[in-house]
Amino acid sequence: MFSKRFESLRLQLLLWLLVPLLVLLSINAWFSNRAAVATANQSFDHLLTASAEAIAENVELLDGEIRVDLPYAALQLLESNLQERIFYRVIAPDGKTLTGYDDLPQPSVLPRTGDDAVFYAARYREETIHLVALKKLIYGTVPAAQVVVVVAETGEARDALSQQILVESLVRQAALIVAAAALVWFGLARGLTPLGRLREGLVARSPSDLRPIDPSGVQTEVRPLIEALNVHTARIERLLLSRQRLITDASHQMRTPLAEMRTHIEYSLRQNQAELTRQTLLDVQDDLARLARLIAQMLLLERADPDVLQDHRMGGVDLAALARTTTLDFVPAARAKRIDLSFDEPIGAARVLGTEALLRELIGNLLDNAIIYGHDGGAVAVHVIAGDEVVLVVEDDGPGIPPAERERVFERFYRGPDAALGGSGLGLSIVRDICASHHARIELRSTTESRGLSVRVTFAALA
Repeated sequence: MFSKRFESLRLQLLLWLLVPLLVLLSINAWFSNRAAVATANQSFDHLLTASAEAIAENVELLDGEIRVDLPYAALQLLESNLQERIFYRVIAPDGKTLTGYDDLPQPSVLPRTGDDAVFYAARYREETIHLVALKKLIYGTVPAAQVVVVVAETGEARDALSQQILVESLVRQAALIVAAAALVWFGLARGLTPLGRLREGLVARSPSDLRPIDPSGVQTEVRPLIEALNVHTARIERLLLSRQRLITDASHQMRTPLAEMRTHIEYSLRQNQAELTRQTLLDVQDDLARLARLIAQMLLLERADPDVLQDHRMGGVDLAALARTTTLDFVPAARAKRIDLSFDEPIGAARVLGTEALLRELIGNLLDNAIIYGHDGGAVAVHVIAGDEVVLVVEDDGPGIPPAERERVFERFYRGPDAALGGSGLGLSIVRDICASHHARIELRSTTESRGLSVRVTFAALA
């Protein structure tokens, strides 16, 4: 997780660029150091070789003795401002030192010919020195005498040169990284300009402006985010419209019964008659019951809205078992009107994908409408048919719905000319929204040629 200081997109992208570059710089520094050391060694090895060759040229045989005329220029080649020390040794064929330092180490393997040079390093006088050994053949004796010339120096100059090469290389690379970071920062600032304009446009909008955001002015990589925001904004807009519609419908539907109750109570108080007061209380009790059911239905209608239901998790539901238990709950209401309420059990499984609470409300609203609009002493039947699809059928023998009215009865608060007084006009609207949220089809049919209503809700069967 990034802390607050690393929430900047530009800073994060810059870090993702710089951190790998710094790692590569560290790796390259190691290789550069090896290359610098090798370059310095190669340069000073050439000087050592030149100095040894200059000494070897002045080794000669005079009067049967090998003599060395050490030239000053041979050692001057190795002089520097770093006070490094120079050592030399000329070794006779018998192993004795002709001139130089007697304890200067020899190479473990001598040069094979006079053209070969052996480079090696050794510890000498508690420090590391770099040496070169050459073989010089002195003619005039049989066989020719072999003289070994060894020249050595301490490593101050080598180390200084390798460090100089390394530092110059790292300085150039660091400068390139800094320049790259500056260019990337500038490029990101220019690249994020469309997002800044988009932000300013969104800030300037009014709170009620939920129009889609135009993604054409931003980069291709950002457009999926803009499109997702547009989808989310469209959902919010539908939810706000649903809430506004609920508030408008509630205020419209509740105003009338509340006004009627208030009028009845005021009239009863003015009359001051016990029997009238009792009747008024009974009427108010009925009105309150209807109002409570209206409020419950409106809240359910809002919960059953397809856009709201997208956030609900669905699972497998046994529609037959749910219809049977819901039908049993309506037995008292059916008995009050002497209605014969029956349930037809299906053959086979009748499982559907849905939300059990909403499906129970769907069945309950269909049964409630059937009992309210069915005539006294009539019959209401519930069937569940299982197969490739699961079909819920609720039938009554009431007045039915004319074909011309069957589409309008799904509108909120619509009540046909033959609607019962106790109806709110929300039952079928709730059923329609629950069907839409469960991808189910609903059909209204007549049970006979002129009477009765058969409501068929078809679901996809769940394997």
